[in-house]
Amino acid sequence: MPLDLNQCDKACITCIKGYKKKHNLVAGQTFDISCTGIPKFDEHINMLGSIPAAQQDTALAILDPVTWAAQTLDWHCLDPDGAVWMRRDPGEYTKWRESNPDVNILGKSRYHRPYQADMLRCSAQFKAFRIGRQAGKTEAIVVSMLYHMFVKPGIPEDEGFKIVVIAPYQAQIDLIFSRLAQLIRSNPVTQNSLRRNVKAPVYTIELYNGSRVMGFTAGTKSGGNADSVRGQHAHMLVFDEADYLSPKDLESALSIITNHPNASVWMSSTPSGKREKFFQVCSSKEWKEFHYTSRVNPMWDDKKEALFRSTLTDLAFQHEILAEFGEQEEGVFQNVLVQAAKEKYNYGDIPHMNTWTYTIGVDWNDTKNGTCIVVLGFDPRRQVFVIVDRYTVSREGWTQTLAMQKIVELNRIWKPICVYIDSGFGGTQWEMLRKFGYDSLADPSKGPAHPDSRLREIVKKYEFGSSIEVYDLFTKQPIKKPAKSFLVESTVRRFEAGDIKFPETDEVLEAQLLGYIVDRITATGTPVYKANDESCGDHVLDALMCAVIGVTMEVSPLGKPKYSSKITITPYFGEKVDPDIYSGDTVVNHQDPKRKEKESREKARPSMKRTDGVEQTSVFGKEDGLPARNLKDSQVRPWANPGFLRDEPAPRVRTLSEAIDEAYRRQGLRKPTRKPRRKNI
Repeated sequence: MPLDLNQCDKACITCIKGYKKKHNLVAGQTFDISCTGIPKFDEHINMLGSIPAAQQDTALAILDPVTWAAQTLDWHCLDPDGAVWMRRDPGEYTKWRESNPDVNILGKSRYHRPYQADMLRCSAQFKAFRIGRQAGKTEAIVVSMLYHMFVKPGIPEDEGFKIVVIAPYQAQIDLIFSRLAQLIRSNPVTQNSLRRNVKAPVYTIELYNGSRVMGFTAGTKSGGNADSVRGQHAHMLVFDEADYLSPKDLESALSIITNHPNASVWMSSTPSGKREKFFQVCSSKEWKEFHYTSRVNPMWDDKKEALFRSTLTDLAFQHEILAEFGEQEEGVFQNVLVQAAKEKYNYGDIPHMNTWTYTIGVDWNDTKNGTCIVVLGFDPRRQVFVIVDRYTVSREGWTQTLAMQKIVELNRIWKPICVYIDSGFGGTQWEMLRKFGYDSLADPSKGPAHPDSRLREIVKKYEFGSSIEVYDLFTKQPIKKPAKSFLVESTVRRFEAGDIKFPETDEVLEAQLLGYIVDRITATGTPVYKANDESCGDHVLDALMCAVIGVTMEVSPLGKPKYSSKITITPYFGEKVDPDIYSGDTVVNHQDPKRKEKESREKARPSMKRTDGVEQTSVFGKEDGLPARNLKDSQVRPWANPGFLRDEPAPRVRTLSEAIDEAYRRQGLRKPTRKPRRKNI
């Protein structure tokens, strides 16, 4: 039944306008949130016209949770003129007035939070609260639970209102139930209605009217998937810090409202940056989302803004204060890059291309997780890497044997340049695959040209826990890097460069990319990675990273360095390179005041140019473009001999003794064998 906005509060009109803008609704599309709207306050008064005036306040409290909380619990979220603030905290109120004599008190009360009134009064069946820290989201949830437990709207007298609260950690359950007990004790009437308040075996608060609230931790860290909640039933299901619950926790817990089709569900959290269940809920057309930053807190001021900006990182400020999803702070792969890498195609749509280059990555696991295989192809036309195929060999049957057969099959189909295997569980399989390649080489029916024979060379293992030797891009010298960090960062660079694509239908790979986080940093500065959601794992991602590292090690200069044969003459140390002299250099030479002096000095330097077409004549004839041809004295040049242009060696320089011997031979004289002696006269 459509809402009659003429009978609804202005908050409903604002909600519908925001809903249309958020989901880009066009003509013909509907408002899919299940709710009955918030009646105008005047409508409540009209409904109570036949009730005696003394009972109208009590009746109004039954219809309005904000009025009920103010009358019953002395809890207030509407205090525009500061009357409640002055009554409950007179010292704080007086101090504020003295510090702000010229500021209008209207709306400045610490108890004036009208957004909490909208949260409490909203009749949507499914509500998501994406709110910054210390803005009062848990407080509003506690008040709403108490209102439903005492008033029991829509529940028969002989039946109590059942509520189940789920949080990821025990600390949240302690906080919620401590606040519930505190508010119940604030009024003798509500305190006398308390029948039971226990913490073991399960946090439980029960009233004499049969209403009950129970609190559970989801077992997120232990991977329990909210098993402790199974078998419960509730009229209201509350998730606190929902973005820190795993998707399996939420899916298991949501099943408890199946017996109550009209049960309401509340999810509340400060975003962590993950694109999981809470993100999907906030983006859903069926959920009413309340998004408020910490700045809605009436006690927020410029000092707190400056404090949090100086103490929090930009990403943490975006999550904790602005309540934006942003990016996951400890996440390895940014969501915006992962979303940009998705394309509309399915595995099997892209055939083998002779112009493409393929690599295969294999993450070998035990029978519990199976073996994951990813085929990565490089499209030279688009200059992108495309995941063309992916397989998971399940635990059924002989997993290791089937996986090796699958690798052999994929090698025949895709003809990759390499197959990189995670050596954790795949050391023996690496040896068996290489042996299969050698057996194929020795088989007369196959020979060296058969694809199977290539396995002896292209199958390589990669040890995640060791070091790997790569080459420096500038010095070409080998350097060692942690193998796992280098593997992950190589894949991250591909996503950052925007040159890797995978099908948008592969939700498993997307979830593993977004759920891959840095667990901690070791003392040596090496990051330790893990899957944030153990149920999702990271095995497909590991196979993808093995395929990417195959490209890095087999094609890129990091694994196969390329040495240049070009020789460049460098200038003096500390000098800027002049493009007029070194025209092939990429360094830009800015205008130098000593340029003329340097040019004259360069002219005096022996020229090494050979192709400028200038000719110079010497005793040996024309010398076209020879080095050092600009020197005036040609006799000092290293090729001042007739045989230089014919690539003959320079003549050996004779000593004085050799020159005397040559003179004797030329004149036909015999050289004396001893020095002449002077005769005695």
